[in-house]
Amino acid sequence: MTSSARHLPSGIRFNDCIFSEPVRFADWIPPGCPGLFAILAFDPNWAPKPLRPIYFGEFGNNAPAQQLMRDVNRALHGSSRNLLIAVLPMPFTTTAQRCALRDEMAGAYNPACQINGNAPGGELGHNTGELERKHHEQNMQVSMLAAEIGRLYEPPPSGPRHRIGFNPLCEPAT
Repeated sequence: MTSSARHLPSGIRFNDCIFSEPVRFADWIPPGCPGLFAILAFDPNWAPKPLRPIYFGEFGNNAPAQQLMRDVNRALHGSSRNLLIAVLPMPFTTTAQRCALRDEMAGAYNPACQINGNAPGGELGHNTGELERKHHEQNMQVSMLAAEIGRLYEPPPSGPRHRIGFNPLCEPAT
């Protein structure tokens, strides 16, 4: 084994973050420092490890295990058997920083059990508002374009017009 291979941390990688080696969800005890966790389900289509993330969560310093487990079980709709969990310790971080990274992970992996309150679903309202704004802007542009086209079909202004062509009433040129 080369020296560089010995220095690689073990665990599971999501984006640029290396989570701990997965353990059974039923046996997990939250660490004392804040961080993120990923709940994983077996999926043979995922590589290099056949573990697909189904939920990303965040916890704070000395998070009460019972409260955290109850929240996770509610998010997973009570189906926590045969699941694994991996942890990304994030000491010295704020809740906002952890939530931002959690939402980034959820957006990148689209976990099946992630709900709107703490995932990219929160962006759905923002995206809908952005689409409505663009729709209104495009409607205004189409209305202005239709008004300009309508002006092309207006009759020309009436009034005295100059005669075009040969005019016999003019004096001959000398």
